[in-house]
Amino acid sequence: MDLPNVETYLNPDNIQTITNWGENWAWLAGGTWLFSEPQPHLKALVDIQHLGWSEIEVKENYLIIGATCPLIKLLEYPWLAEWTAVEGLKSAVASLAASLKIINVATVGGNICLALSVGTLAPLMVALDASYEIWNITGESHQVAAKDFQLGFKSTILQSGEILRRVLIPLSNLKWKVNYQRFGIATSDPALAIVVSARNHQQVRCVIGASVAAPELLELDDMETQDFAFLQKVNFIEDAKASAIYRRELTAVLIKRSLSALLCQNS
Repeated sequence: MDLPNVETYLNPDNIQTITNWGENWAWLAGGTWLFSEPQPHLKALVDIQHLGWSEIEVKENYLIIGATCPLIKLLEYPWLAEWTAVEGLKSAVASLAASLKIINVATVGGNICLALSVGTLAPLMVALDASYEIWNITGESHQVAAKDFQLGFKSTILQSGEILRRVLIPLSNLKWKVNYQRFGIATSDPALAIVVSARNHQQVRCVIGASVAAPELLELDDMETQDFAFLQKVNFIEDAKASAIYRRELTAVLIKRSLSALLCQNS
């Protein structure tokens, strides 16, 4: 879709060359969502595809995924067999039910920063205890835990002129057992609920998404728990697609399935 209201297009090789970030500006990466519908508020686009950011690398004790890394790379990268959690990455991409054309262009950073309640990567990143490195146009940077990044529907902690630079996942966490569950009315429909469970020797991390405005981390003591009373305290989405009660019950079902799948992986 054309964006006729956009007046300025920048294609920098260094974001620090941007000296005056405007109120109606936006970063442009893959653009699969940006160009999918009208954006009447936008006046300027800053294309970050030519900044030369690395896509996937292993450095020190982290797997580092650049924000401009296309989703297809998560499927094609030659992952080590011992990194069992990578199956979660592949499931998150597959759950988009998007065409190959879109997956080739859409980026990791775009999926996370769009901050849709049905976002596929965010719950997984929270489950793996990932952190995000954030830059601004003055060259300053800081890191934030993935669980603290998304505040709600299309709402994140990013301030004006800030950008997600890369995702950092501890290498030790890639050896965790991970299970990704998703349910929608149809395969191509947005999810009504997503559950991602991750297990190591010390803990079980369960993250719910799609049924809530932003991913929520649940720390579980018992993988065989049958008591889901804690879900009564969760603020589930209520809309025309499904009631909050339905989403809560559906989330409980997916948690049971996810934990059961983790137990089967260990048997």
